Amino acid sequence: MLIALLALSSFFTWAEDSVPPISLPDLGSPNRASFSQQQEDVLSLAFLEAVYQQADLITDPELNDYIRDIGAKLLRHVHSNRKFQFYIIKDDSINAFAGPGGIIAIHSGLILAAKREDELAAVMAHEIEHVQQEHLSRMFDNGKKGIIPTIAGLVGALLVGSQSPQAAMAMVMGGIGYSAQQQLAFSRDNEWEADRIGIDVLHAAGYDPNAMADFFDTLANRYRNDSKAPEMLMSHPVTGKRISDSRARARTLSLKTQTKTDSLDLAQIRLRQLLGQSQTLTDAKHICYQQHIAHNIEKQPLTAPSCNDLPKHLLSRLVLLQNKTPFNERAWQELIDLYPSNTAISLRYAQTLIDNNQTEKAIKQLMMFTNTVNERWAIWEPIARAWHSLGDDASEAYSMANAYASIGALTLAIIQIERAEKQATSPYQPQLKQHTETLKAQLLMQEKQRKAL
Repeated sequence: MLIALLALSSFFTWAEDSVPPISLPDLGSPNRASFSQQQEDVLSLAFLEAVYQQADLITDPELNDYIRDIGAKLLRHVHSNRKFQFYIIKDDSINAFAGPGGIIAIHSGLILAAKREDELAAVMAHEIEHVQQEHLSRMFDNGKKGIIPTIAGLVGALLVGSQSPQAAMAMVMGGIGYSAQQQLAFSRDNEWEADRIGIDVLHAAGYDPNAMADFFDTLANRYRNDSKAPEMLMSHPVTGKRISDSRARARTLSLKTQTKTDSLDLAQIRLRQLLGQSQTLTDAKHICYQQHIAHNIEKQPLTAPSCNDLPKHLLSRLVLLQNKTPFNERAWQELIDLYPSNTAISLRYAQTLIDNNQTEKAIKQLMMFTNTVNERWAIWEPIARAWHSLGDDASEAYSMANAYASIGALTLAIIQIERAEKQATSPYQPQLKQHTETLKAQLLMQEKQRKAL
C-alpha cells in the first residue's frame, strides 16, 4: 500500500547540478476524492502519536509559543480548516518536516541556524504549503488495510534521516517498496509549488519574500565542501534553477518595511541555555536576559543582582516576573490581561499558583485553554498533575485521558478513562461522570476509525 509522507524538502544544490543527490523520496500526491477529512484526521493523530513516542520534543512553553506565534501569523493568510500544530524537536540537525493534518516539526538546529526570523518563517511557510497543496495526503487503495502500522516507520525514517539520510531512505523504501526515481521527479513539482505559494504567504504575513532563497542558499554555500552536510542539504537537493526561480518570484513582490525585534535572538538564547550549549554574547541586554534564564531554570545566582536592563520584550517581562519574590499576583494578572491568549504566561502563572497553594485557581486558569489550543497535551497534562496534588484521582485520570487523546495515544487514553469511571465522583466536578462518558464514546469511535484504515 502506498502512503504519503513528506520530509522537509529543500531547494539546495551542490557545486554542480549533475552530482547525484542522496534523497528521501516524496511518497505520494493524493487523489483527494478518495481521501476524506475524517481519514486525514485519523492519520494525523496516528502520526502525532508516533512523533511523541520517537522524538525528543522540547516542552518549554516560551519557545513553543514563539514558534506557534509565527505559524499563526502565516496561517492568517492561508485558507484552511485544518488545525495546524507546531512542535520543536531537540535535534542539532538543520531540518524540519510536515505530517498529515498540519503537524509541523522544527528541529532545534534549524532555529539556531536562522539569522533572522524571516528565514525561520520561510521554512515554516514552505512546510505549511506542503500540507495545504495536499502533498501529504495519502495515495492508497481503499480496498487494502494496514496504513496505520506504516506511520511509525515513516516517522522513524524522518528522525533517523537527521543523522543518516541513507538509513532513512532504506527504512522507507524497505517499508513500502516504492519507486524512488519516480517519486523524486514528482517531488520536484511539489517543491516548486510549495516554494512559490510559500513565498506568497511569507510576503502576505509581512516577512521578506527573499528569505526563503536566502536561507537555503546560505546553507548550500556554507556546507558545499563539507562531507557532513545538514539533512536539509542531503534530502531533496535540486537544481540551482530552483533558487533562481524563488528569487525571481520574490522580486515580483514588494518588500514591506519591517520593525526589528529581539524575538529570534531571545529565543535562540533561551534554546541554547535549555540545551546546555555555551554561548558568547556581546549585547549587555542579551547577557542580562541569559542570566535571568539561568537563574530561573538552573537556579544559578544572578552575577549582577541589579541586572534588570533587559530587552523590551514579553519574554523579558515573563522571566522577570518568574524570578520576582514574593509572589505578585497583581503583576501576573496585569500581564495576562495584556496577553490573554498567550499560553506560556498562563502555564507559568498556573505553576506559580500551585507553588503558592492555589491549585484550584491554577486549574481554572488552564481550563480556559483546553478548547482554544491545538497542541492540547501542554494544557491537559499539567491539569492532571494539579488534580493529583489535590488528591482527586477521578479528575486526574479524566485529565490524563484527555492528554493522551490529544496526541493520538488512544490505548493509554482508554486505560485512563476506564480508571476515571472506577473512581468515586469528584467533589470538585459534579459533571465529571457525564464528561467521562462522552470522552469514552469519542475514544472508542476514534479507535474504530483507526482500525478501519
